[in-house]
Amino acid sequence: MVTKKFITPSCGWILLFSVLTSLASAQDWIKTGTGLGVEKIRIAVPEFKGSSQDPRNTELLKTFNDTLWNDLENAGIFEMVSKSFYPLGQVGAPADVKFDSWSAPPPNAAMLVFGSLAAAANNVTVQGWLYDVKNTNSPPVLGKQYTDVATTQATRIIAHKFADEIIFRLGGGINGIAETQIFYVSSRGGHKEIWGMDYDGANQHPITTLGSISLSPHVSPDGSRLAFSSFNGSAWEIRMFSLDLNRLLSFPRYGGTNLSPAWAPDGSKLAFSSSRAGDPEIYVLDQSGANLHRLTSSKGPDVSPVWNRKTGSEIAWVSGRTGLPQISVEPVGFPADLDYAGRRQQSEAADDIR
Repeated sequence: MVTKKFITPSCGWILLFSVLTSLASAQDWIKTGTGLGVEKIRIAVPEFKGSSQDPRNTELLKTFNDTLWNDLENAGIFEMVSKSFYPLGQVGAPADVKFDSWSAPPPNAAMLVFGSLAAAANNVTVQGWLYDVKNTNSPPVLGKQYTDVATTQATRIIAHKFADEIIFRLGGGINGIAETQIFYVSSRGGHKEIWGMDYDGANQHPITTLGSISLSPHVSPDGSRLAFSSFNGSAWEIRMFSLDLNRLLSFPRYGGTNLSPAWAPDGSKLAFSSSRAGDPEIYVLDQSGANLHRLTSSKGPDVSPVWNRKTGSEIAWVSGRTGLPQISVEPVGFPADLDYAGRRQQSEAADDIR
């Protein structure tokens, strides 16, 4: 008896679908990340050497070494040589560098970061170098010296600065972010205040202590001032804080509810939402608070302005003039002889085109 085997049409379709699905799933993915396709620079970062007998050196060295390592590791452009591969002995000055020990396996480093730290009196001094250990004829790439007060926070800042110098030199002239500050709202003290921290989450500290509600912090492009919204007990107003002077600056009060300040790209102007004339509308003024002028005039709320970061010639915001939230765009810096109605007509015509 001959037994015949058949594949039914339904089984055939299932088999075909399975094959196609497996082929599609093998290709349907996207790999993302930093420095993809670019060979990372193999860099060794031995711990800096204490060059004085001050008892504060131990704590300051740990702060500096940990911060510098983390900054370079987070940059995404370096392959950090494992410390287990490092040769014996500390490297605190150029005379301590043994090129063959660092450039050959197992370290096989291309770049070497080294230096020293010394606390004395009220100050801490850090000397740091970046060497190309593959180029014995001309190894120095960078040499820096920093002096600041002998505190852990000042030492962290020095490490951030040195890391950014290294990233700038080896990253194709792109500035690092190690000195970046992040500003946010926290209620950990019982009231919503503006807080700041380093980019890596360290050094968390309050900026404001108003004992009320403060929201929407926006730092100026030059990093010197912080604009935010704050409730004064009866109304919301725009407040200004100097990060250089570490204190609040005087700023005009306009009445109504004033929210969401946004800096122009050059830092010369601020846009914000204000209900001083009824409905929330978008206003623009100078960074000092002078020369206030109204940008929008429509039924429904206009809130959350943002500037065109490339040109500074347009502002986008959330508009409720149709009854539903939508994004609207308005040019700024109008000719003096163009009245408000003309501007709105131009904007509405642009909306139709878009």
